[in-house]
Amino acid sequence: MVLGLAALAGLSIGMALLLAVAMFSAYRGLDLPWSARLGGLAMLAGLSHTVWAHVGFVDLSAGGAPLTTYGMVLFLQSFGFYLLLRGMLRPGGASHGIDAVLLAAVFVLAAVTPPRLAVPVSLLMGTGFAVHLAVLLYRLRTTRRWFRIELPVVGLFAVMGGIVAVSGWLAPAHMTWSQFALVYSAQIALAFLLVGWLLLTVPDLVGKTREAVAISYATSSLGRVDVDAAGERLRHLFEAEHLYRDETLSLSKVAALVELSTHQLSELLNTRFGLGFSRYVRQHRVAAARRMLVEEPRASVLSVGLSVGFGSQSTFYVAFKDEVGVVPGEYRRQQLGAAVD
Repeated sequence: MVLGLAALAGLSIGMALLLAVAMFSAYRGLDLPWSARLGGLAMLAGLSHTVWAHVGFVDLSAGGAPLTTYGMVLFLQSFGFYLLLRGMLRPGGASHGIDAVLLAAVFVLAAVTPPRLAVPVSLLMGTGFAVHLAVLLYRLRTTRRWFRIELPVVGLFAVMGGIVAVSGWLAPAHMTWSQFALVYSAQIALAFLLVGWLLLTVPDLVGKTREAVAISYATSSLGRVDVDAAGERLRHLFEAEHLYRDETLSLSKVAALVELSTHQLSELLNTRFGLGFSRYVRQHRVAAARRMLVEEPRASVLSVGLSVGFGSQSTFYVAFKDEVGVVPGEYRRQQLGAAVD
């Protein structure tokens, strides 16, 4: 049991460190408010503390209870989870003055909750946060086709939180503390693996979601904007200056260069070009890659993908096949074969 808990703790802490580095670096042009980043850091630190504490649950007697600090961390990591995901699902300029009140309420609830009930109460609170996040996601249904991925994931997190809450309620009368620790640690490890899989499968997931948020919450953005001039500036940046080659390109970075807000740029792209920001960037990268694959036949497929702005070979392959219908290597063979014929 101890070895199993230690293995789960090692996996979870390692994943937490990788996600923390990604969150506070320029990974994929991650564009999140600082409140969301700090909330994410609190969540990751809390989960790391929790899985490490579970190793000691093997020696916890049936009549005992986890330390008070363990319960306090559970409350804070649930609130951190809420801040992180809400930062993705609300406009960057939205007022969050209620955050201080919520944080104070979480501290008070954590202080008055008996150690024996800290687990079910904190996890039920986290489930409530997940429900509110699902409501925010539902608002994006008309602007975010990928919301069919995020909503089930948030729903799964809510279900997992409910399972752990019930397990915490049953311990130690109907299941030992070590059994509870194994259930909870396994859920945490599974959640980390799920998040890692999502970031690899949909590497621009955060960018796409933030773009949908900007569009969904925009009310009036282009009323006083010279749309033609802004469109030409945008076209020049991508076609003449090859801005798409910047791997860390983000909606906010391009908006600053075009001298528009993120809301305005999103609306401009959708109304003038009929595309979202991520798709607009991807099309330019794929178009450049198609030219390079034919004009530079000695260049490796990976070097072509990296030179046009893709961060990895897998991302390049997925985007290229989605746009062209075949993978880059096959496209090159087709084009060069046709040229020979």
